[in-house]
Amino acid sequence: MIKILRTILVFAVFILFSNISAQIKIKSLSVQNNFNDSTLFGDTSKRKNLKLIDGWKVFTEKEPSKKIKTTLPAVFEGTDVLVFETTLNFSKNDLADNIYKLALNGANHSIEILVNGYNVYKISSGEIPFEIELPRDLLKFSSANRITIKVNSKLSSDKTIPTSQRFLFPRNNNGIIREVYLEKFPAVNINGMNFTYKVNDALSNADCSLSVTIDNLKLLKKFFQTQEQMKLHVTLTPKNFSGSSLNFDFLVAVNHNDEYRNRFHINVVNPVLWSPETPNIYELKAELLYGNQLLDVTEQPVSFYRLKFSPENSSLNNIPFSLKGTTYFINESVNFNTSSYEKIKNDLLLAKNAGFNSVRFSKSYPNPYAVKLCSELGLFALVELPLNSVPEEILLQDEFKLKAANRFKEMIQKYSQYSTSVIYGTGSSYLSNSSITSDFISYLLRNSSSGSQTFYASFIGFQKNEIEGIDLYGSEIFSTDAEELAGILEQTFVNNSYGNIFLSEVSYPNYHGSSSGYLVENSSESQARYFESIIDFSHKNKLGGFFLNTLFDYSGDYISLYAGYSDHNLYRLGILSANPNVNSISYKVVESKLNNHGKATIPIGTAKDENKLIFILIALGLSALMALLINTKRKFREDCSRALFRPYNFYADVRDQRILSGIHAIILMFVEAGSISLLFTIFLYYLRTNILFEKILISFGEEGLIKNISYLAWNPEKCFIYLFVILLIKTVALALIIKAASFFIKTRVNFVSIFYTVIWALLPFAILLPFELVFYKVLSAGGFNTAITIFLLVFGLWILNRILKGIHVIFDIKAFPVYLYSILIFIVAGGGFLLYFQLTNSTLYYIVNSIKQYQLMSF
Repeated sequence: MIKILRTILVFAVFILFSNISAQIKIKSLSVQNNFNDSTLFGDTSKRKNLKLIDGWKVFTEKEPSKKIKTTLPAVFEGTDVLVFETTLNFSKNDLADNIYKLALNGANHSIEILVNGYNVYKISSGEIPFEIELPRDLLKFSSANRITIKVNSKLSSDKTIPTSQRFLFPRNNNGIIREVYLEKFPAVNINGMNFTYKVNDALSNADCSLSVTIDNLKLLKKFFQTQEQMKLHVTLTPKNFSGSSLNFDFLVAVNHNDEYRNRFHINVVNPVLWSPETPNIYELKAELLYGNQLLDVTEQPVSFYRLKFSPENSSLNNIPFSLKGTTYFINESVNFNTSSYEKIKNDLLLAKNAGFNSVRFSKSYPNPYAVKLCSELGLFALVELPLNSVPEEILLQDEFKLKAANRFKEMIQKYSQYSTSVIYGTGSSYLSNSSITSDFISYLLRNSSSGSQTFYASFIGFQKNEIEGIDLYGSEIFSTDAEELAGILEQTFVNNSYGNIFLSEVSYPNYHGSSSGYLVENSSESQARYFESIIDFSHKNKLGGFFLNTLFDYSGDYISLYAGYSDHNLYRLGILSANPNVNSISYKVVESKLNNHGKATIPIGTAKDENKLIFILIALGLSALMALLINTKRKFREDCSRALFRPYNFYADVRDQRILSGIHAIILMFVEAGSISLLFTIFLYYLRTNILFEKILISFGEEGLIKNISYLAWNPEKCFIYLFVILLIKTVALALIIKAASFFIKTRVNFVSIFYTVIWALLPFAILLPFELVFYKVLSAGGFNTAITIFLLVFGLWILNRILKGIHVIFDIKAFPVYLYSILIFIVAGGGFLLYFQLTNSTLYYIVNSIKQYQLMSF
C-alpha cells in the first residue's frame, strides 16, 4: 500500500510540474528587422520609431522571480497572466523636446501597461493595433525606465471579444503576436487624423472631410520667442500612378487651449478612382507649420471610389460589380521560411492571381500590413469584429453591448489609417431576422465613426429585414447545394432582387483529399465542383458577391468535427492546403472560373460508401455469440424470456438466489457491453461532421471535451474498444454503487445478486444487435432520424426502469422511494452539472443559440 501511495504521489508531482512548465513555455517569433513602412510604423521626417525586439524578460504574474530572457514578438502556451519587461533610457533633452509613445501592432488579449511601476493604460482588445503616450512626469532621464506589459489571454463566454466559444476560429495565439516599438514625436504634434469622403454620382467630385487633433499647443511659447501663424498644409500626391499633386492650406487658431480640434473641408475635382483593376492610391500628407518652421508630419494612404449596394444592383464607380472573394487566415505564431510580411504578400498575390477582388479577414483582427497590401493589390479588405454565434441573451447585456461598440469604433479608427478600401463588418453567425440581433447591430453602427464607410453583417440564414446603416447582408453557407439555395432565395425574397445579399462564408470541407472524382463527398474534386456551382449561382442570381471559405487550410484552438479531425486542429476547408500547391484541382477550377479561362475538367469518379465494414462484422459477431449462448442451455433461454417479459418474477428469483449460471451472465455482460458500445460508436461516427453536435460541444467551453469526442467519432475502431472497456467497468461500478447505497436500509443482499440484476436489466440491448447491422445506413438515409432519436430515448428510459425495478425487488422495498430518490439524484446531478457550466461558460445560452442556428441552416 505504501508503494502504491508513493507512486501516486510521484505521478501527481510530475503532472503538477509538467503543467507549470507548460504554462511558461515561451516561443519567440522571427521578425524582419529591416522592414519599415511609414504607414505601419509612423516613420516620417519628424517622427522616428525604434523596434523593441531585444532586451525583454518574461515571467508569470504568480512567480515574478522566475524571469526568462526573450525577444518580441513572442507567444506562449497556457492561460496565466504573463509579464513582459524591459528598460528604456532617455536623455534630458529627449524628454524636454519630444513626446514618446509605446505602440503595439497586436497582442492577445487583455493588455495592461505600466511605466516605472505605475499603471498607465489598460485595454481589453490588444489585437487591434494601438499606441499610448508615455507620461512625461513618470519618465526619468537620470536612470533606466522600466516598461512592463501584462498580457492576459483568458477569454470569457460573455465578457470578452472574441468569446471563449469559437466555432472554426483561427488559433488564438497567446502573447505579443506583432511588433512593439517606441515612437518619437515632436512635442507639438498631430495626434489624430481622420479622413472621410463621398464621391458624387457623376464621379466628378469627391467631397472630403479631414478631422485633425493637435496636442500641446501651450509648449509653443517654450520653443518660440515670437508668435507666428500656424497652419496645416495638406497634400494629396499620386502614389502609384501619374498625376498632379493637390495642395490645401488651413489656418490653425492658437489660443489658450492646449488641444486643438477641427474638421476641414477638402474638395477634390475629378479624382483618379480606385478599383481592383486599377488600384490608384494617393498619399495624404499633413504638415503642421508654425511660421516657416515644420513642426510635425504625418501620412496615410487614400483611395477614392464609389461603392453602392442595393437590392436592385451593386456597382463600383457606376459599373456593375460584385464581390468575388475568399476568407483568409494567417497563423502569425508560426515561424515561416520567410518573414510573416513576405508570407502575407505571397498569399495575397496568390488570391489576386486566382481572380479574387476581395479578401475577408473573418473571426480575427488582421495584421495591418495585410489590409494596406490589399489596397495596393486591388483587393477590397473586409475587416470585422471577431464576434461569432453570440447568444441573444448576451447581446442584450448592456456591458457587452458597450464593450462591442467601443471595439467596433476602435477597429474602424485604426484600420482606416492603413487603407480606405475597407468594408467593415459587425460580426458573423448572427441569427437572421431576429429583432435582438438587429437592435444590437444598430447599436454598434450608431456608435461608430460616421463617414463614407461601407458596412456588412453576416448571418445564419438570409436576412429579410433591413437594418439601418448596413449595406451588405451576408449569409453563411455550409455545404448547402446551389439548387437548394436558389429555391430558398425565391421563397425568402419576393422581388427576386439580391444586389445587397452576398454569400459571406461558403464552406465545404475537403478531408478526403484527392480521389477518383466529385462523387466522393468531401474530396478535393467535390469541393472544386461545389465552389464552381456557387460561383455560377452567384452570377446567375446577380448577388452582391460571394466568399469561399477559405484560401488555405488553417488551425484553430478547438478540434473540428465538421472541418475534419486532425491531431493538430487543422481545419481542412481551404482551396489550398497549408502547404499550397497551385496545381490543386480546387484552385485550378476557381482560377479558371474567375479569370474566364474556360471550364476546368473535374473527374466524376465513383461514390464512396461511408459505412464501416467493422460495424457489420462486430454486429454479426455479437449476434452469433448471443445466438450460441441462447442455444447452449434451455435454462438460459427461459431466463432470457422471463427477464424480458416478466422482470418482476425474474428479479425475485435473483433475490431468492435461484440458480443462475455465472459464466452465462458474464458472457451476456460482454455481449451487452459490445452492443451498447457499437450503438454509440455508430451514432458518434454518423455525427462526426454534424455542425449542431460540434456547436453543442463547444458550448461547454472545454477544449478537452470536444477533443476526446472528436477523436472517438473519427476513429470508430478505437472508439468501440474504449467504450467497451469503459462499459464493463461501469457495469461493475454501478453494482458497487447500489451495494454502497444499500447500507442505508436494513435489507442485505449479496453483491453477486446485485451484479446479476444489473447485467440482466441491460438484456434488451442484445435485442438491438440485428438493428445495428443497418443502423448507419438508416441514419444516413435521413428520413427516420427523428423517430430513431425518440425510440432510443424511450428505450433508454425502459432500461432505467428495469434497473430501478430490479433494485426495489431484490431489496424488497417499495417502488415509490426507489423511483423518487433516483429521479432526485438525476435532477441534482444533471442540474448541478448544467448549472456549473451555465455560471462559468453560459453553456445553456450557447446550446439554445446553436439549436436556433441549426434550424436556420436547415431553412
